[in-house]
Amino acid sequence: FGSQAHGDGARGGSGHWPMSLIVPVAAWPAPPQHRVSALLATTLDGSEVVSGGEGGEVCLWGSSDETAPPGGPGDAAAAAALTPRVICLGHEAAVVWLGRCMLEGHAAVASLCACGHLNVWDPADGRCLSASPAPLLGGAVATAAAAYPAGGDVLLGGEATALWRVRLATMERHVAAEAEDWCVALSLSLEPPPAPPPSSSSATEAATATVATATSATTATTASAAAVR
Repeated sequence: FGSQAHGDGARGGSGHWPMSLIVPVAAWPAPPQHRVSALLATTLDGSEVVSGGEGGEVCLWGSSDETAPPGGPGDAAAAAALTPRVICLGHEAAVVWLGRCMLEGHAAVASLCACGHLNVWDPADGRCLSASPAPLLGGAVATAAAAYPAGGDVLLGGEATALWRVRLATMERHVAAEAEDWCVALSLSLEPPPAPPPSSSSATEAATATVATATSATTATTASAAAVR
């Protein structure tokens, strides 16, 4: 399929209308089955819930426009009803993680599948904004991820000892930490570094040292990983 973007009515040298947009079409011999393997509740544009499936699909859900008459018995159910808006296709394995992220200053949804591919989706229309060209864990099964508070980077873990930090805009990665075992869960938080314990000096000196430490400390990002043998 294509769309004509030129308004002058001119045809190309081959006699065909010039095409500027290619739209891929997916067809199923039967209605697709969506077995949920990951969930994300959001307040993003048009998408209240994002779900990932065992087949690798990512589904964007919004509130249904069909509502019951006010005060009717179906009022609460209608208000809570969700309707699938878009099915995003881009993974070849089960989706193991979904998270809110930022890409070029705009809120988006990131998804990670078990084979280690990471994708970024537009929550409004489901366009794929960025995708890793190859598995990011070097062939290891991916099991967990967490978005950094700023939203532009994601921390990945799996059946490997390395934790990888990935820049979503370019999909460049580097090792952020080495664990002793495989990773099954990840969380990220911003916490100030702990103040050193007071020494045997006077209380006044200890208080001064604590204040100085708190003043000069920079906010550090800490990652906690639950590991399994």
